[in-house]
Amino acid sequence: MKTKKLLSILVLILIISFAYSSYNIALSKFRLSDKNYSYLGGITFHRSLDQGFQIAQQENKPIMMYFWAIWCQYCAKFQTDTLGNPQVKNILENDYVLVAMDLDVDKDVAGNYGVNYPPYLIFMNGKGDVLQRVPVAVGQDYLLPIVTEE
Repeated sequence: MKTKKLLSILVLILIISFAYSSYNIALSKFRLSDKNYSYLGGITFHRSLDQGFQIAQQENKPIMMYFWAIWCQYCAKFQTDTLGNPQVKNILENDYVLVAMDLDVDKDVAGNYGVNYPPYLIFMNGKGDVLQRVPVAVGQDYLLPIVTEE
Protein backbone atom coordinates (compact mmCIF):
# COMPACT_ATOMS: atom_id res chain seq x y z
CA MET A 1 0.00 0.00 0.00
CA LYS A 2 2.77 2.44 0.89
CA THR A 3 4.59 1.55 -2.31
CA LYS A 4 1.54 2.51 -4.43
CA LYS A 5 1.20 5.84 -2.62
CA LEU A 6 4.88 6.57 -3.01
CA LEU A 7 4.78 5.65 -6.70
CA SER A 8 1.67 7.83 -7.24
CA ILE A 9 3.34 10.79 -5.53
CA LEU A 10 6.48 10.31 -7.60
CA VAL A 11 4.48 10.20 -10.86
CA LEU A 12 2.56 13.30 -9.81
CA ILE A 13 5.81 15.15 -9.08
CA LEU A 14 7.19 14.16 -12.47
CA ILE A 15 4.06 15.37 -14.26
CA ILE A 16 4.08 18.69 -12.40
CA SER A 17 7.77 19.27 -13.03
CA PHE A 18 7.38 18.48 -16.74
CA ALA A 19 4.38 20.81 -17.03
CA TYR A 20 6.24 23.57 -15.16
CA SER A 21 9.34 23.30 -17.35
CA SER A 22 7.23 23.36 -20.50
CA TYR A 23 5.35 26.40 -19.19
CA ASN A 24 8.59 28.27 -18.46
CA ILE A 25 9.91 27.57 -21.93
CA ALA A 26 6.72 28.90 -23.49
CA LEU A 27 6.84 32.07 -21.37
CA SER A 28 10.48 32.73 -22.20
CA LYS A 29 9.61 32.89 -25.90
CA PHE A 30 6.59 35.13 -25.28
CA ARG A 31 7.23 38.87 -25.31
CA LEU A 32 5.14 41.88 -26.12
CA SER A 33 7.78 44.61 -25.84
CA ASP A 34 11.38 45.35 -25.19
CA LYS A 35 13.23 48.67 -24.90
CA ASN A 36 12.93 49.58 -28.59
CA TYR A 37 10.04 47.60 -30.07
CA SER A 38 6.61 46.14 -29.38
CA TYR A 39 5.55 42.90 -31.04
CA LEU A 40 1.81 42.93 -31.54
CA GLY A 41 -0.31 40.98 -33.99
CA GLY A 42 2.79 39.55 -35.62
CA ILE A 43 4.01 43.07 -36.46
CA THR A 44 7.01 44.92 -35.06
CA PHE A 45 6.23 48.46 -33.85
CA HIS A 46 8.67 51.15 -32.74
CA ARG A 47 8.27 52.21 -29.10
CA SER A 48 9.57 55.76 -29.61
CA LEU A 49 7.36 58.33 -31.28
CA ASP A 50 10.37 60.58 -31.88
CA GLN A 51 12.12 57.76 -33.72
CA GLY A 52 8.91 57.13 -35.66
CA PHE A 53 8.84 60.76 -36.80
CA GLN A 54 12.50 60.59 -37.89
CA ILE A 55 11.94 57.44 -39.93
CA ALA A 56 8.69 58.77 -41.42
CA GLN A 57 10.46 61.91 -42.63
CA GLN A 58 13.43 59.94 -44.02
CA GLU A 59 11.23 57.41 -45.82
CA ASN A 60 8.39 59.82 -46.67
CA LYS A 61 5.79 57.57 -45.06
CA PRO A 62 2.81 58.24 -42.82
CA ILE A 63 2.76 57.01 -39.23
CA MET A 64 0.23 54.72 -37.63
CA MET A 65 0.37 55.04 -33.86
CA TYR A 66 -1.40 52.25 -31.97
CA PHE A 67 -2.38 52.69 -28.32
CA TRP A 68 -2.83 49.34 -26.55
CA ALA A 69 -2.74 47.78 -23.07
CA ILE A 70 -1.90 44.31 -21.80
CA TRP A 71 -5.27 44.05 -20.02
CA CYS A 72 -7.33 45.15 -23.04
CA GLN A 73 -9.40 42.27 -24.42
CA TYR A 74 -10.46 44.34 -27.44
CA CYS A 75 -6.77 44.96 -28.22
CA ALA A 76 -6.03 41.24 -28.21
CA LYS A 77 -8.90 40.56 -30.62
CA PHE A 78 -7.90 43.52 -32.81
CA GLN A 79 -4.28 42.32 -32.94
CA THR A 80 -5.29 38.79 -33.85
CA ASP A 81 -8.14 39.45 -36.25
CA THR A 82 -7.28 42.78 -37.88
CA LEU A 83 -3.53 43.32 -37.56
CA GLY A 84 -3.00 39.60 -38.08
CA ASN A 85 -4.81 39.70 -41.42
CA PRO A 86 -2.16 39.13 -44.13
CA GLN A 87 -3.41 41.96 -46.37
CA VAL A 88 -3.58 44.51 -43.54
CA LYS A 89 -0.21 43.38 -42.17
CA ASN A 90 1.47 43.69 -45.58
CA ILE A 91 0.17 47.23 -46.17
CA LEU A 92 1.10 48.42 -42.69
CA GLU A 93 4.59 46.93 -42.75
CA ASN A 94 5.41 48.30 -46.21
CA ASP A 95 3.62 51.63 -46.37
CA TYR A 96 3.68 52.97 -42.79
CA VAL A 97 6.01 53.69 -39.93
CA LEU A 98 4.43 51.82 -37.04
CA VAL A 99 4.58 53.06 -33.46
CA ALA A 100 2.94 51.33 -30.49
CA MET A 101 2.23 53.10 -27.22
CA ASP A 102 1.41 51.04 -24.13
CA LEU A 103 -1.34 53.08 -22.50
CA ASP A 104 -0.12 52.11 -19.02
CA VAL A 105 3.50 53.12 -19.74
CA ASP A 106 3.22 55.96 -22.27
CA LYS A 107 0.64 58.03 -20.39
CA ASP A 108 2.22 61.35 -21.40
CA VAL A 109 1.95 60.55 -25.13
CA ALA A 110 -1.62 59.33 -24.66
CA GLY A 111 -2.48 62.56 -22.84
CA ASN A 112 -0.91 64.68 -25.58
CA TYR A 113 -3.16 63.01 -28.16
CA GLY A 114 -6.30 62.86 -26.00
CA VAL A 115 -6.32 59.06 -25.80
CA ASN A 116 -8.00 57.65 -22.69
CA TYR A 117 -8.67 54.03 -23.62
CA PRO A 118 -7.34 51.34 -25.93
CA PRO A 119 -7.38 50.26 -28.67
CA TYR A 120 -6.91 53.54 -30.44
CA LEU A 121 -5.22 54.30 -33.77
CA ILE A 122 -3.91 57.67 -34.88
CA PHE A 123 -2.68 58.16 -38.44
CA MET A 124 -0.26 61.07 -38.94
CA ASN A 125 2.08 62.47 -41.52
CA GLY A 126 5.80 62.80 -40.80
CA LYS A 127 5.30 66.32 -39.42
CA GLY A 128 2.88 65.08 -36.78
CA ASP A 129 -0.33 66.36 -38.34
CA VAL A 130 -3.17 64.01 -37.42
CA LEU A 131 -4.80 62.64 -40.57
CA GLN A 132 -7.32 60.28 -39.02
CA ARG A 133 -8.36 58.73 -35.71
CA VAL A 134 -9.85 55.29 -35.18
CA PRO A 135 -10.94 55.16 -31.53
CA VAL A 136 -12.11 51.53 -31.36
CA ALA A 137 -11.15 48.02 -32.38
CA VAL A 138 -12.21 47.66 -35.99
CA GLY A 139 -12.24 44.78 -38.43
CA GLN A 140 -10.16 44.44 -41.56
CA ASP A 141 -13.07 45.58 -43.74
CA TYR A 142 -13.12 48.91 -41.90
CA LEU A 143 -9.34 49.37 -41.68
CA LEU A 144 -8.34 48.42 -45.24
CA PRO A 145 -9.89 51.47 -46.93
CA ILE A 146 -8.22 53.73 -44.36
CA VAL A 147 -4.72 52.30 -44.79
CA THR A 148 -4.94 52.27 -48.57
CA GLU A 149 -5.96 55.96 -48.83
CA GLU A 150 -3.48 57.59 -46.41
